[in-house]
Amino acid sequence: MRPRQRREVEKDIPGPRLDEIIDPLHALARLSAAIDWRRLEGRLGTSAAAALEDRPSHARLAIGLAMLRQIYDLAEEPLFDRWLENPYFQLLCGESFFQHSFAFERSALAATVRRITPDKLKTLMRAGLPEPLQLSLADMPELGRLGIDAKAIAKGKVAGRRDSDKPVSIYDVAKRSGVSIKTVSLVVNRQPNVSLGTRTAVLAAIEALAYKPNVFARGLASERSYLIGLLHDVAPGSYIADLQLGALARCRDEGYHLIVELLNPLQDLDVAQRVRSLVSESVLHGVILTPPLCDDRIIMEELSAARTPFVRVAPGNRMPGTTVVHIDEYKAAYEMTTYLVGLGHRRIGFVKGKPDHGAARLRFDGYRAALIDAGLSFQEELCAQGYFTYQSGLEAGEKLLSAKNRPTAIFAGNDDMAAGVLAVSHRFNLTIPNDLSIVGFDDSIVAQVVWPRLTTCRQPIKDMAAAAVSILAHKRPNDKPREQQLAHELVVRESSAPPPS
Repeated sequence: MRPRQRREVEKDIPGPRLDEIIDPLHALARLSAAIDWRRLEGRLGTSAAAALEDRPSHARLAIGLAMLRQIYDLAEEPLFDRWLENPYFQLLCGESFFQHSFAFERSALAATVRRITPDKLKTLMRAGLPEPLQLSLADMPELGRLGIDAKAIAKGKVAGRRDSDKPVSIYDVAKRSGVSIKTVSLVVNRQPNVSLGTRTAVLAAIEALAYKPNVFARGLASERSYLIGLLHDVAPGSYIADLQLGALARCRDEGYHLIVELLNPLQDLDVAQRVRSLVSESVLHGVILTPPLCDDRIIMEELSAARTPFVRVAPGNRMPGTTVVHIDEYKAAYEMTTYLVGLGHRRIGFVKGKPDHGAARLRFDGYRAALIDAGLSFQEELCAQGYFTYQSGLEAGEKLLSAKNRPTAIFAGNDDMAAGVLAVSHRFNLTIPNDLSIVGFDDSIVAQVVWPRLTTCRQPIKDMAAAAVSILAHKRPNDKPREQQLAHELVVRESSAPPPS
């Protein structure tokens, strides 16, 4: 548009002038009045459009947006458009009329803003502010947020942002890498919408400054706590220990912290109140529910009411609308029983898991179905009740091995109980696996330290916990519930063999 045409258009623009409706004491208005814009434009470079009277130049717009980026943590390009319509910002950039669109290419403007690093902006501000500076930092706190010391400008130098005795902050990382603190936050939180070059620069600054993000400060800035809770109902055993290790490792990768809480619905007088207190006091970003808590409706209802996302690990019951990470418990137990049948065993005992544990029920159902499909009758006297503990394995093994017609193989619902059966078998002077085969489930560390080592079904416990953490860490408000099934594996070791002839 030619100058004459533009002036004609300007005459037809309805509405008041900005200087008639804007408070001259507003921070941006005072900042604009204190800056020598011609000098700033000359240093950054300007366009022919700047020759038009009462019109902002491309350089002035870019400098204004760069200032806002540093003062108000403006980082996303879509926010530029919103600021371009802000009357105070328009006055800062030399626009006369309220909400008059700027005739500049947005992408080119954004590219220019990215090139104005914090250090370059400080240099520009120093050149454009009067000497001696009439405004103090008390009058113009925006200068302080830019890292500009008014007294230092008057003396001909620019002060740094922080003292050497202060800990490294996200502002220091942003300054060194030449981006906004919001961009640093995106990199720290492993968000995908950051270019490779920017991510590399930020990571290099983090390493050079030995910056360690503060989990609470990050929570305040991003409105999330970066705390994930893991709830279990029994004293830590090998299964719970593996869940914790898997969750801890993935939390470390995702930049989260893990809180582990013991919750026993059978002993706690008010489980609902316990859950409410835990969620409110810890402000958890999400919760991992382990068996059997993952099947407790009261707990899930309280978490849903508090709008706290949760993931059920290895549940025994299907509940629509919930997110689940699991293996096929039924199929895994079916395959283990079929393996023992294939070795030639016909009397196969089974040690059940906790009665309130849904996965324990699925393993028992898989065992029983495999017997029937193999043409063998299911016999209740070959089963004993356990509770997923070593002690209950001792008691179950005592019962099964004391029977007149004892089994030739025993399938325990987890490795801890299988280890208990193995200990009892030595008291009965049985040689494993020649006299008795013993197999377990989970492939926990116990299965590998006893002798003979246990044949077991490998459940990827650590991977399941890690998957639950990743789901919670990357969950968005509108994400639908999902089901993630991991693969199991039959691991054959020295504790199983064909039955004695």
